[in-house]
Amino acid sequence: MAVDLQKLKRKMRGVTSTKQVTRALQMVSAMKMRKAQDHSEQSRAYRAGLNDLMATFEASPAEAIPELAVTPSGGKTLVVTFASDRGLCGPYNSNTLNAVRKLAEDKGIETLEIKALGIKVGSVLRRRGYKVLSSERRPVYAQIGTKIHDLTRELFEAWNSGDYREIVLVYSTIRGMTVFKPDPETWLPIEPSEGENAGEASSTSGENYIDEAETAPVLAQAVRRHLTNELLTALLQSEASEHVARMVAMDNATRNAEELYSSLQLTYNKARQAKITQEICEIVAGANAV
Repeated sequence: MAVDLQKLKRKMRGVTSTKQVTRALQMVSAMKMRKAQDHSEQSRAYRAGLNDLMATFEASPAEAIPELAVTPSGGKTLVVTFASDRGLCGPYNSNTLNAVRKLAEDKGIETLEIKALGIKVGSVLRRRGYKVLSSERRPVYAQIGTKIHDLTRELFEAWNSGDYREIVLVYSTIRGMTVFKPDPETWLPIEPSEGENAGEASSTSGENYIDEAETAPVLAQAVRRHLTNELLTALLQSEASEHVARMVAMDNATRNAEELYSSLQLTYNKARQAKITQEICEIVAGANAV
């Protein structure tokens, strides 16, 4: 069957254009990933400092703010998801959806309420019958501080309402260039184990660091800052994970485009050579006939 050379050339031009787009997206994602990783590392260092500070107190975080450690009578679970506003990032968003689905299987879909940062996941969960309280776009970096402050206030208000037995964070994490699937993390209630070794730490690194009469309010403030930083860490980790996932997906797409172009080029060359050979044969046959 004759091959349409013009159609092949159009396909090759289309593949070339697609490859240029995917390569550009890959480069942009790589740049954004480096920035997001830097911000995430700063948050991690701040988190380590807060943990060291809380370890200097003899009281545990659960003792400092008991209302955040006692499980309310409410039977619902509030799930906060951190995902993407866009696609083209491989299985990044679907991994978050799968994590929420597993939570629904364990706890019952009727007990879950969702707050979604990243409209992709929020819209899909709503279509699947989950109760989505809010679905918002992820904030740009300049607005992250304000957004985290507002989110912390909203979650504390939700917890104090007594309607929820726990608040769970669902977000992807990265180590190097590897994106790990979301592992639901309990934000509230505070686990008593977080303060088990506080007394031991204070005897070595924080002895007489703070006047005992003032430790309760200081520790309570440190715990609240720690919880706020947990939300910030989740947001920054999810953002860095998205950029890594998109960079890998666009790299794979670029490689596939190159392979497809090579295949089309080979088909085009073979068809063109066959056409030239056929024309030569026709010329020779015509000359012989004369």
